[in-house]
Amino acid sequence: MSEQTLLKIADEDGIRVITLNHESRNNPFSAALEDEIKRALREADAAPAVAAIVVTGGEGRSFSAGGDFNEVKNLTGGADVDRWIDRVTNLYTSVLRVSKPTIAAVDNYAIGMGFQFALMFDWRIVSSQVEFRMPELKHGIGCSMGGTILNYMLGFSAMQKIIYECDSIRATQAKDYGFVNEIVEQGQLLTRATAVARLLASYPRASYRSTKAAVGQSLIDLLHRSADNSKAVHRASFSDRSAQRHFERVLGTKYHSAATT
Repeated sequence: MSEQTLLKIADEDGIRVITLNHESRNNPFSAALEDEIKRALREADAAPAVAAIVVTGGEGRSFSAGGDFNEVKNLTGGADVDRWIDRVTNLYTSVLRVSKPTIAAVDNYAIGMGFQFALMFDWRIVSSQVEFRMPELKHGIGCSMGGTILNYMLGFSAMQKIIYECDSIRATQAKDYGFVNEIVEQGQLLTRATAVARLLASYPRASYRSTKAAVGQSLIDLLHRSADNSKAVHRASFSDRSAQRHFERVLGTKYHSAATT
C-alpha cells in the first residue's frame, strides 16, 4: 500500500476529517501510518481554513486495534525497542500539540495503542458498538505507557483495574470511567463528531488555544519523562520473547486486531 492511500482527508465547512485507511480494516499502527498521521495533523494545524480536526477509522472499520504485529514481531529487545517507544511517544504528543480542537470518532475496536491514541484528543465520541481494550500483559507485552496515561487521566485504581484485568470495556462502561464524552449509534458517529468539532471551533480561538496548550503540556511532559521507563519495560518484555510467541500465534491465524504497547 502506498503512503498516499494510508489516510483519506476531506474538508467540510472548516472541519478537516482525517480517516485512517490502512489496508486492514482494523487500522493497525505501522510506522508509515504513524508518519502520515503526524504529517496530516501538522498540515491541518497550519492550514488557516481548518478550524478543527476529526480523526476516525472509517465506516465499518475500527478506530485502531493497536500496533502492527507484522512490524512489532521483529523487535528484539535492544535499541530497536527504544526507537519504537520514541516513535509512539512522538505520535501521541503530535496530537496533544495540535492547537485546534481535536475530536476522536471511535468505532469498533480501540485496543492498546489505538486506545491510548484516542485518549490524546480533546473530545471522544464513540459508537454504541465500540470496544476498548488494554490486553498487553496477558500477551507478554509491557503496559507501562498505557498505565502511565491511564493513571494520569483516570487515577491509580481505575488504571490498575484496566491494565490488570485486560478485559473489554464497552461504550457505557467507558463513559462511566470518564474517558468517553458521548455515545451515539454507528450511523451518527461522524455527523456528531463534526458537529462537536464545529461547536468547539466556534469558541474564541486565542482562549481555546492558550488553554489547550497549558492543560496539555503536563501530559506531554509526563510522556517524555516516562519514556525511559517504558523502554526498560519493553526491552524486558521482548527479550523474554513471550510477546513474539504471541505475535506468531496471532499472525498464524491471519488475525491482526490485537494491540501492542
